Amino acid sequence: MGIVRLWPAVLAVFIPGIVLLYLLKQKVINQKISALNLWKEAYENIQASTPWEKFRNNILMYLQITALVLLIIALMSPYITGSGSEYSNVLIIIDNSASMSGIYREERSKLDEAKEQAAGYVDNNDARYTVMSASNTADLLISGSADKGRVTDAIDNIEATDIAGSAETAVSMAQSLASTWKGYKVIVFTDSSVNMPDVNCEVADLSVQGENGAIQSLSHAVSEDGSVQVMARVDNYGKNRLDTDVNLYIGEQLYDIQSVTAEAGESSTVYFKNITPGKYNGAVAGGTPYLMAELNSKDMLAGDNIVYDVLDGESDEKILLVTEKNTFLEKGLKIQGGRQIDKVQPKDVLAADTEEYSLIVYDGIVPDELPETGNVVFIGPPASGIKNPGKGEEWKQEVFIYGKKSKSSVIKALKGNVTNYLDNYSFSALNVTELKLPKWASGFFETEDKLSAGYLGNYNGRIIAVLGFDLHNTDFPLQTEFPIFMYNLLRETISARITDKSVYNAGEAVIIQKKGKADEAVATKPGGDSETYSLKEGTAVFADTSKSGLYNIKESDGEMYFTVPFPEEESDVLQEAVVTGNKAAKGPGGKLSGNMSRKMVVFPVLFLLLVLLMAEWRIYRKRL
Repeated sequence: MGIVRLWPAVLAVFIPGIVLLYLLKQKVINQKISALNLWKEAYENIQASTPWEKFRNNILMYLQITALVLLIIALMSPYITGSGSEYSNVLIIIDNSASMSGIYREERSKLDEAKEQAAGYVDNNDARYTVMSASNTADLLISGSADKGRVTDAIDNIEATDIAGSAETAVSMAQSLASTWKGYKVIVFTDSSVNMPDVNCEVADLSVQGENGAIQSLSHAVSEDGSVQVMARVDNYGKNRLDTDVNLYIGEQLYDIQSVTAEAGESSTVYFKNITPGKYNGAVAGGTPYLMAELNSKDMLAGDNIVYDVLDGESDEKILLVTEKNTFLEKGLKIQGGRQIDKVQPKDVLAADTEEYSLIVYDGIVPDELPETGNVVFIGPPASGIKNPGKGEEWKQEVFIYGKKSKSSVIKALKGNVTNYLDNYSFSALNVTELKLPKWASGFFETEDKLSAGYLGNYNGRIIAVLGFDLHNTDFPLQTEFPIFMYNLLRETISARITDKSVYNAGEAVIIQKKGKADEAVATKPGGDSETYSLKEGTAVFADTSKSGLYNIKESDGEMYFTVPFPEEESDVLQEAVVTGNKAAKGPGGKLSGNMSRKMVVFPVLFLLLVLLMAEWRIYRKRL
């Protein structure tokens, strides 16, 4: 038992005052009497000649004293405490990784249970609170606050994610904070193992054993006749055999249903009915270029019961090579295979329809006008064509910033996507056009003079790459590194994709590329919420991928879908949480031990006071 404040105790000085009120003589009133037998009582009143009366037991006096005592107690804010010592600082860590979305009890998730317990702890205890959420990273939500309202709001605002991780990511931050506190306690709510070395910690273990089936992959392959073969893998993470159906959707329309059986701890592959060429092409043309597979059963974790696969409905990408003759370059462009490569002479380039090509490669030539569509690669641009651009050629000033002409230079590969697997590689070249790096580009080749001999970037919605030397003036094409370089260069420039890939991990940032003349992009999340991003700088970063499902990025010149799958490692509901650490303890049955808990008893005291006042009023009325 304890109290919050002591000052209301001074009100006890009024208790003697209540007693004095009942000792003071009441004022005598003269009354006419009709019989002598009442003289005795009148005589006794006359005897009370002094101002004080003899003390008498009066039930009203005792009730009023008791009421005052109860009022004083209520103002002192009494509470009942459990066992354990008090702490001036409390750090609450709540795991909001994907597995915490699983069912804990009835329809409540583990995260719901964690938030309720944490909020209840804050309501019943006075301390300075720091709150963190943890998945693949630890997020500090509030620090050192004694405002219970703000703390509980921070806890309530923690949202479930489909990100792989655990409370383990917050360990280093917890250790750092704990080292600055004298009296502290760390409380962790999680369903996974956690190690808290040298930290006074209590862990509420919310892991629950149960049944869970998951669709871990959905893929497709296009056969020679144009039909699409679709398959999915179903994993059983439960203790019993899984018998259920799997639904396949093309877009939002149900296409096929297959039954699946998987023993406990095993996987099963599901093959769906082949999608005919007409059906496949119709799905892409109809604006639903994706497949969805759904596990038709209810289990502990709903997030891993749905998976998406984006269909690639684009035609084969074509490359236009503008060159006199360059065998090295022609072979380099064919390194990935499967693409049509058309070659024209520089004198015939004006007659070529550049709009049908995804990539245009200019070898030793710079056109007067930049093509309106497609990505562009410039190989060995002549200095005469870029130093003094003519009227209407202002774009050259932004794409090429002339530095100097070098007869011979050693070129070093810089770290980046284009030079992947070319670490610390260098080669010599003659007649190098050394350029200054534009703001929109990133360099991948650098000369001895720290000028650029190769760069790539997004220029007004298209990928442009510049190589400042002729491939004939170097032995680079004869080296084993050249095919690797060409493969990387084509991967970065072959198409103007809005996003780099069609599958991202939960929590991974997505770089939105400007395509064409779009000024902005709209990103739509699985729940239907959308956000608008400006593309004035050429790119934008979309980082809100914490939920699994299908995402859509739409620009004025096109759109693209990508998927975020549920992390496979979060589907195993049979994993037991292990708590380690020389000062760490596990709460029984997913509950906290109750240390430092306070139960306020102000309202029961006030209720008793109200009952007492009503009783006193009733007795007083009867005596009138």
